[in-house]
Amino acid sequence: MTVNVPLTDLRAQPHTTAQADVHDPHEETQLLYGERVRVLARQKDWARIEAVEQPEFTHARRWQGYPGWVPDAILMPWDQLMDPTMVITVKWAQAWHDPYLTRPAPWRFALGTRLRAADYAGQRWKAELLDGTEVWLRFQDAKSFEELAALSPPERRQAIVRSAGVFIGDPYYWGGRSPVGGLTPKGSDPVVMGVDCSGLVNLAYRSAGVDIPRDAHEQFLRAKPVTALQPADLVFLSERSDPKRIIHVMLYAGEGDVIEGPGTGLAVRRIALAQRLGQPLEQLSPGAVVDEQTIFFGAYLP
Repeated sequence: MTVNVPLTDLRAQPHTTAQADVHDPHEETQLLYGERVRVLARQKDWARIEAVEQPEFTHARRWQGYPGWVPDAILMPWDQLMDPTMVITVKWAQAWHDPYLTRPAPWRFALGTRLRAADYAGQRWKAELLDGTEVWLRFQDAKSFEELAALSPPERRQAIVRSAGVFIGDPYYWGGRSPVGGLTPKGSDPVVMGVDCSGLVNLAYRSAGVDIPRDAHEQFLRAKPVTALQPADLVFLSERSDPKRIIHVMLYAGEGDVIEGPGTGLAVRRIALAQRLGQPLEQLSPGAVVDEQTIFFGAYLP
């Protein structure tokens, strides 16, 4: 099955509604349009699923798709012929009914959304939606997988940093995995928008064609340990006095700065690592302890 709305919440319990501006314990993660899921059970009008595009380990102590509940009505069968060919690289991309972009369609797609689309003379994207509807998007709002695959490692790193930067100023939202920007009637169910620390990192990488796990601890588990940071590498912080449990991730933006979702009630920010941790980068190394939290560096790119 696949998600047929621009954005939906994955809930720990069915028949619950996302809560804004609080730490909502029932919010697991969010799914974007077109993300594939595996349905495990149904309860009235809700489906218990695994979000197979968001690898997770902590819930069951094994790797699986992120588990939780979504309204059954937002799912539709997955057709392999609809495998995506491009990804949205701006905060929100408006869809249109015509190639001249004069008739807005009731769809907007968030950064990181993957669609099946064809390049229309380098001027527009012509996308085929899951229900067979055709819409048009601005060419500059997305990149093809082919174009992303051709990026050099430094170019890909800069693309990741740019995508992370679009979240600056957006509110931190526990379980959030979406940029602030508003939805259209097609996504009319109440959905809180914002990102948590790992959701920000996950989407920044996804928009550059790189799939990584959903949560900070899992991102740490699959990252390659490094001793020196390059742009788009990750800085992990452990739980206080427990270096084996990673609870926070920040994206290194270069020039000694990181981009992070700092916590409930705060906004995504770019901040000097020296200010954030109280020590300049050149004095920090993996395994160092600051305020009882152990620091680790990780990379997904060469």
